[in-house]
Formats: sequence, C-alpha cells, structure tokens
Amino acid sequence: MTLITGMMERPLDPGYAAAAERRQGSGLPAATGLRSPTLIIAAILIGALLGISALALRPPAVNRIKSDLVARIEDRRAHADSQTRRIDTLRSEINAAQAAALTAESQTGLAAELSQLELAAGTVPVTGPGLVLTVDDAPAQPAAIAPDADPRTATGPDQGKVIARDLQIIVNGLWDGGAEAISINGHRLTSRAAIRSAGEAILVNYRPLTRPYVITAIGDPGGLGVEFADNSGGSYLQSLKSNYQIRGDIKTVPSVLVPGEPTLSLQEARPVESAVTSPSPQPTQPNTHRTTETSP
Repeated sequence: MTLITGMMERPLDPGYAAAAERRQGSGLPAATGLRSPTLIIAAILIGALLGISALALRPPAVNRIKSDLVARIEDRRAHADSQTRRIDTLRSEINAAQAAALTAESQTGLAAELSQLELAAGTVPVTGPGLVLTVDDAPAQPAAIAPDADPRTATGPDQGKVIARDLQIIVNGLWDGGAEAISINGHRLTSRAAIRSAGEAILVNYRPLTRPYVITAIGDPGGLGVEFADNSGGSYLQSLKSNYQIRGDIKTVPSVLVPGEPTLSLQEARPVESAVTSPSPQPTQPNTHRTTETSP
C-alpha cells in the first residue's frame, strides 16, 4: 500500500522532477515539447498523409482502380485473341503455299505424308464424330455456421470446385477410351500441352480457362463413350458427381470441331534427298596463279 500511495501522490519520477525544477530555476519555461516547430510540422504532415490515404481508399476510388485493371486485362486478352487468329490465318496461307510448292515439284507423296504428320502433331483443325463433356463446379450453397463460431475460422477448401487434377484424370480417361483429338474450351491438347493450376485458375498451354470446362473429343461416339465410362476417367467423374456434386454432362455429337494448336512451331528440318535437285557441274577454269602449299 505504501508503494501504491507513493505512486499516486508522486507520479513523476524524482529525477524528472529535479530536472524540471532546475529548468524553471534557470528561467526557461516548464515544458516546450508542444511548442517545438518541428513537432507541429510533423503533426501537420502526418494528418495530411492520413487524409490523403483515407480519400484514396474510399470505395469509389477502389472501384475505379479495379475497373481500370479489369479493362486493361480484357484489352490485353482481346489483343492476344486477335494475334492468335492472325497466326491461324498466316498458318493456313503457309500450308496452302507449301502444298502448292510440293505439288509443283511432283512431290505428292511427300505432301500427303506432311498432312498426316500435321494431323498427328495437332497443328491443323480436325472434324468428325465424337462427344462433348461439360464439367462445372457444384452449385453454390450457403455454408451452415454455428452461432458461437467465428466466421473467419470457418473457411476451408471448397471441395465443390473443379481443379486441374480433375481435368487431367478426365482427359487421360478420354485418351484411354480411344479419343483421337481433344480440346478444352477451344484449346487443343497435343503431346506438348499441359493442364496446370496457378492459384485458383486452371491453365492449358499457359492460357487461363473459365468455367464451365467444355471438353471436346473426336472418336467413335458409341465406343468412346462406353470405354470412357468403364475406365478410371469415367469412374473418377462419377465419383466427383456423387461425392462433391460437381456437374458433368456428356453428349454424343455427330460432328464436332477440334481446332489446331497455333503455338507449335518448326524446331528442326532436314532436306529429303529425293526432293533435292543436284546442281549441274560447272566447268573448271585453269588456275593461272601460283600457290604455295604449307603443312599444317
């Protein structure tokens, strides 16, 4: 009690009290902290910064910044789509010119072989009978939270969302079922394609996909559907539908289009001996200059 009483009666430390008495004894004011010009200027600057930050973080400003970013992303995406279409057009012109050149050189067999290789590589679009498989997230349902639970701790992984691994297993099941060509949302799957995840986004060939995920496969409609339903891919899709309410709809279509992959490019080429015309020998001219041979 003595200590508490002393703290209440003399809250200022004796050392500070003695310093204040010496300051007053020398003729200086008791306290000059609030009179310091530096402190006043600093307080004004801090207040101005806080005011500017508050104005910048207002909802209209945040929405304007978000709208600007979304517009820039959409503009870049539209530009990329236009460049992709231009690549397709130029590739078609190149293929037509290449076929005409091979035909002019009487290399019809080589042209047919090149067409088969392009089909196998997936650089040209193909059409034929097949099926269309649409995979989408489970319907959104409000999560039940106990009244005494903290909503911030009630977050967890959304088991109703389609992830990259799901599409990988389903696509592998279609390949195993006899599919000849597959695309997801218009992106062709080739031997160099990959289905990846970046955060919550699913990427195919480094291009993001938007739900629903439409998988188009060319193959025997009856046999492809039956084989897919019996293998691991079909079983996995059925498990997603039963356990996590993920939606999966399969339709048999008499004719579907699978586009080509425009990003594939020629990496290595070598001349075919039958297509190379040997140059005619040129007559040699007599050497009238003297040369000196030296040993290496």
